[in-house]
Amino acid sequence: MMGVVVLLLLPVSASMAERLAVQRMEDGRLYDAMGDVYDLAGVRLVEQAEEPAVHAAMQEFIDGVIGGADVRFEASPFEMSGMTKNRYGDRIGVILYGENRWLEEELILRGYAVWSGRAGYPDDLRRRLVAAERMAILEKAGLWRMRTVLDSNNPPKQYWKGQFVIARGVVRDVHKTSARTYLNFGEDWKTDFTAAIPSSVRRKFESGGWKLSELSNKSILIRGFVRFYNGPYLELDFPEQMEIEGTANDE
Repeated sequence: MMGVVVLLLLPVSASMAERLAVQRMEDGRLYDAMGDVYDLAGVRLVEQAEEPAVHAAMQEFIDGVIGGADVRFEASPFEMSGMTKNRYGDRIGVILYGENRWLEEELILRGYAVWSGRAGYPDDLRRRLVAAERMAILEKAGLWRMRTVLDSNNPPKQYWKGQFVIARGVVRDVHKTSARTYLNFGEDWKTDFTAAIPSSVRRKFESGGWKLSELSNKSILIRGFVRFYNGPYLELDFPEQMEIEGTANDE
């Protein structure tokens, strides 16, 4: 599948995991024979309408995994954050299969999914999913054979209507108002790509001891749903949606 084979083992005891009898997957949720539902938290699966061939390969891969006899569920990495169920009551944890392979990570490595930027995700696991995504991009795996990370300094001219994107660019200007902090990626805020952070969540972004104003001239990677509002406009509600990669002149 990939030029470089990477086996990432989840640092949890397999003896702690529950064995599952998964019957099917629908909309990123696994259904088992006992009636429980498990959320594939942290991943956004490729959709059939986006990439039909990749979606079919993803479905075949998942069917092979859940059709095996050794699928397990481990909740402990999420228990400290209190993130054990979603709003629908689906259970949240890591899905293990085979030799302690982590299903969510493997889906991203194969280019069948991307990191979703989910709020409250355990930081060590988030870093692993981000690393898996970088590897998939490098290897042009799955959806990355035809797709690239969007250049937010030079976005394509199209009408944006809620598409999920992953974008990278240098912040040209940071503008703060009482309602939002705007990260502008061009010279004209009326037409350029803009990311906005509501004032209600500023503290979450600045909890690491830095200020949003310091993002000027920084290269950042962001993800979320883009709509048209004086150009492409993406609202950032959670720090997990953004990664700071360095200053514009970094090597």
